[in-house]
Amino acid sequence: MDGCFKIGETLNCKITEINHSHFVVKKGEFEGFLYEKEVPKVTVEILIVDEDETHVVLLEEDIEGENKLVLPGGALQCDEASGETGVRILKTYVGADFETGELELYDFRTNPRRDQRQWSVSVIYIARMKNNKEKYWAPIKDVLLQEKDFGYDHHRIIQNYEHNC
Repeated sequence: MDGCFKIGETLNCKITEINHSHFVVKKGEFEGFLYEKEVPKVTVEILIVDEDETHVVLLEEDIEGENKLVLPGGALQCDEASGETGVRILKTYVGADFETGELELYDFRTNPRRDQRQWSVSVIYIARMKNNKEKYWAPIKDVLLQEKDFGYDHHRIIQNYEHNC
């Protein structure tokens, strides 16, 4: 990730602006912000549905010692737009090659309590693909009956999709 500040890196940079919530720092051609207050982590979740819109892809994630069902997702990296993050997530978790234009922007989530670890702002995309009958495809009608098995607010995202689409 060229152009990003790295964890543990000694910053030999110039402060170019100070305001009520952050400092603007510059190192070479790269400019960044150091915040005095917590800012949200930006994440992307992908609601992957099959062509018939009857199945969804779910993964398992250990959340506070319990296996929970979640949508594929991840954090926005400093050199990515949200669509690029979505493409990376699809490639990483299901091996699918998508272009950013194939993703449908579906929703934003901003509730500071949706993730116990930290405040996050999430961009949710829909990706439609052929159901290859692998283990991570689940029937939406069955998923809607398993709210307690989900992490975060991912059950609600699927519930809203089923109701609205």
